[in-house]
Amino acid sequence: MFGKLTAPINKLIMKKLISLFISLAFAGSTFAQMSGYSTSQSNGTTLGTNETLTADGIALGNAVKLRGYVDFTLGRVAHDVNNTDSNSDTTSVSADVDFLIDFSPITAEVHLNVSEDNNSGNVNDILEQAFGRYSFNQDFHFTFGRQATVLGFDADEAPGLYAVTTAYSMGAFSHPGKSYVDGIRLNYNNGMFGLILGLHDEYGLSSLTGSSDDLDDGIAIDLAASVMFMPGLEARLGFVNDNGSADDDVQQINGWLGWSPGDLTLAIEFDNFSLANDKDAWNMMLLANYQFSDFFGATLRYAHMDHEAKESDRITLALLFSITDNFGMNLEYSYTDMDSDDANEFYLEALLTY
Repeated sequence: MFGKLTAPINKLIMKKLISLFISLAFAGSTFAQMSGYSTSQSNGTTLGTNETLTADGIALGNAVKLRGYVDFTLGRVAHDVNNTDSNSDTTSVSADVDFLIDFSPITAEVHLNVSEDNNSGNVNDILEQAFGRYSFNQDFHFTFGRQATVLGFDADEAPGLYAVTTAYSMGAFSHPGKSYVDGIRLNYNNGMFGLILGLHDEYGLSSLTGSSDDLDDGIAIDLAASVMFMPGLEARLGFVNDNGSADDDVQQINGWLGWSPGDLTLAIEFDNFSLANDKDAWNMMLLANYQFSDFFGATLRYAHMDHEAKESDRITLALLFSITDNFGMNLEYSYTDMDSDDANEFYLEALLTY
């Protein structure tokens, strides 16, 4: 179905992508003028917006807000490899503190995170994000520093996820989704339409490019657009080219459509990767989440991954309990069917936000 892309086909795809981005920009600007959307409205798209101004947090004076979370997770993964069973138990803890600074038209964010996985013993870097933003007006912004990437439906942090794990955390082409990279970005958001164009040292694809995060070892360019057709119905499309030290660039095309009419959230996502050495991979995700009450919600998710001759299917059921406004307990069961390996995953998460 997804064969090797030749050079002429790549050029054709790029032309169509550019045309689509231009069409989305025109449509988004027109609809925003007709419907009166603005970046101050909570039901608009968030791509390219200045979220520092609207984010909730604990006020530390007039110009600084504090927010964060503590995430503790117990996990068990039971593998069945060629009729041989093996189990692995893990515990992980993550503590996150964000400082949001407002000296308008200059704003900035510093995100500090410490996490440890007892299975690997790895402790991540404390500096997660650190970036500044200059706002030319309420719609157009320039950001610089270490920022989260924008491609993908899943959030980059635990409080924004619809389950304990991300959609593609296990399978034939597992990858974490969003990552944190150094660079600059142009951002536009008028409430209904969002557009970003960024230049980065990498794009979290170093394992595929063979590159480091030095600018002289390759750069990454990303372009993404979003349209909020009506409150709750949003479409996003993005493209990244990461030209690391390997012979071939790595390219990713990501698109998703989300619909949130009230307590229900439905989403579909598709990724296509053009890898080094003329290899390809793709994945898709279907998600349904329903908030039955202020106390209880549930998520059902399906993810398919395809990497050359390898395929996998992953089904996830997550039960989400809001004990208080700031504390939740989440349960997840995921089953992954791979070519020679079946995996049953069980997770219990305690999540405190502030």
